[in-house]
Amino acid sequence: MKKRIVSLVLTLCLLVSAAAVLAVPAGAADSDIVADIYLCHRWSAFPSLGHDWVYIENLTNETLQVGAYQLPPHQGVSLGNFGLTRADGNGTYYNVEAYCGNHYSLSGMVATKDAMTRSDLARLSNVVLSTNHWDPIVNCDSFAAAVWNAGSGKKVIPLLFPVLMKVQILLYGNVGAVKMYSPTRDQVLKQHGTGAGATLTVCKDGTVAKQIG
Repeated sequence: MKKRIVSLVLTLCLLVSAAAVLAVPAGAADSDIVADIYLCHRWSAFPSLGHDWVYIENLTNETLQVGAYQLPPHQGVSLGNFGLTRADGNGTYYNVEAYCGNHYSLSGMVATKDAMTRSDLARLSNVVLSTNHWDPIVNCDSFAAAVWNAGSGKKVIPLLFPVLMKVQILLYGNVGAVKMYSPTRDQVLKQHGTGAGATLTVCKDGTVAKQIG
């Protein structure tokens, strides 16, 4: 009986080890392109100042770590910062823009695009995890700029007013309204805490009940 238990434990350990090996392909390098990153802006109408966010598309067959979120192969995730306009409070959100964009409208959206390596993504994830609040200075514009600058070589300047990001996006080349992956309802998440201890919870219905920008 003891031998069977030991054998079962060893088998499970081997399976876990194999899964860990598969998680990062053999020969994977920090310089490998793993994702496309988009800097996005949408403005609807006055008096709105618009909204800026970042969208990441996984180009690989592996799960990628994006902040506190595990991004499945060939899916995408939007990263945004909101104040009191969302039911889950201020801070960092995952997939609010992607969900609302697929359920409402993307009219008025502009975006620019860049490729992202594995090391770019690791640097970007650290920036996402380090910020989880909103104020007039740390707002959607400065958050999107910091996340984009961490993952892209095309740097932008946070100008506090989201509508001013549009000018910088147009200078780098507008790819128009990005067709973002449509997340399931339980993939719309709010970050709690910062750093390695950050966690995610599914957002309330009120968070996705209104358009962005």
